[in-house]
Amino acid sequence: MAMVEVKTFVSPPLLRSRTPATGMHSRMYKWSGRADSTRPDHSISYTASSKTYVALCGSDKCYLLLASPLTLKNQDPKPATASTTLTALSTLLSKILDGTTVPVPRPIAHDVSGGGGRWDFGWLLLVAPGPTQTHPSTSSLASLRSTLSPSQLARVELRLGTYLRALHGITNEWFGLPIDTPALEAPAAPSLSSLFAVSQDGEGADGEDMTRYSWQDTFVLQLEGLLDEVYDNTGAGGVPGPEINIEELRRYLSRAIGSFLFEDVEMPRLIWVTGSEEDIVVSLALENLEEGQGSTESEGGAEADIAYILPTFGHALWGDPLMEAWFLPPGSSKATNVGYFGDERGTLIVFPRHKTKRVWYTVYLALVIVVEDRRSRGRGEEETEKVAIREKVQWAREILPQCIGLLKDAPCY
Repeated sequence: MAMVEVKTFVSPPLLRSRTPATGMHSRMYKWSGRADSTRPDHSISYTASSKTYVALCGSDKCYLLLASPLTLKNQDPKPATASTTLTALSTLLSKILDGTTVPVPRPIAHDVSGGGGRWDFGWLLLVAPGPTQTHPSTSSLASLRSTLSPSQLARVELRLGTYLRALHGITNEWFGLPIDTPALEAPAAPSLSSLFAVSQDGEGADGEDMTRYSWQDTFVLQLEGLLDEVYDNTGAGGVPGPEINIEELRRYLSRAIGSFLFEDVEMPRLIWVTGSEEDIVVSLALENLEEGQGSTESEGGAEADIAYILPTFGHALWGDPLMEAWFLPPGSSKATNVGYFGDERGTLIVFPRHKTKRVWYTVYLALVIVVEDRRSRGRGEEETEKVAIREKVQWAREILPQCIGLLKDAPCY
């Protein structure tokens, strides 16, 4: 695929063009969970600053292109919380592919220079795992769930559990956002002298940011950044944040900090944070579609599988696996638990304090959704894109007051 064609990906959502490198027809469209739809993605992984486009080239390859506006030096307002950059995402996807069998798209090329002023966005070109001819029909798990037989659904959820476990098996030396630098150039672990010379603002003896070596410090900074952005009306069309008592929430946060609620996380692990069924691309054999893929009598349950996972890691963190959206109450399915723990009764919640942490992580997720909605409004996104995420935003606005109510008497022991 010639790079000269990259800019055409961000033209109207549905195009037909010829790929110069191969002469084959390709179909390009925004990913929305189904190949026959041009509605934008509306999962909780939605990131206002980037868009995903798909190109099907003949029956051989499926390419994905992520496009994100370049950050302007005088951009106002600047986001209080950063998202994973395209360069960091490329590094992260390569790390997942090198260390696990999780089927994520493979980075081919990226450019965040703006092409010498030719365009105002950066891009990351990816190729989906396996030839498209091995996946005759692919749609998101969310769109297929109601049509899958129990055996098909169990197989997909079991696979999902094993992939989540593999993602959480990837570790890092510090907490926080994935960075642009490859693993070989990651910052070294802090020395003893720097640990004993940490100032009140989190700086070490040489000005090093020491907060990244503490999950509690990292999480609190991320959470405070989200709160600052949600309750600052600048750049959001004057739309107020959810009606909650911020001072009350911060009192509960201070209590959690004083009890070292988040300090039981010793190893920074890769967490998707916002992963959802919209981001899981499921493949079904063609014969299943012809015979009725949703029939419980179908014997094609084993034909349903995860084709690949969309590269929706814009809010990924090195942190606590309990933070995964998949573990939102009432928790993951039995099949997912078996895949993740090897036992359907496995759990990450052992002590009462873990339940309290999970409430805080729900607060974080809800704030992420609200922040992305506000960023979308600030960018003047089309009305259709606002409507597409309305249900998720409504959920976030409703769950935040509920979480504050739960945190009032939540144990921190």
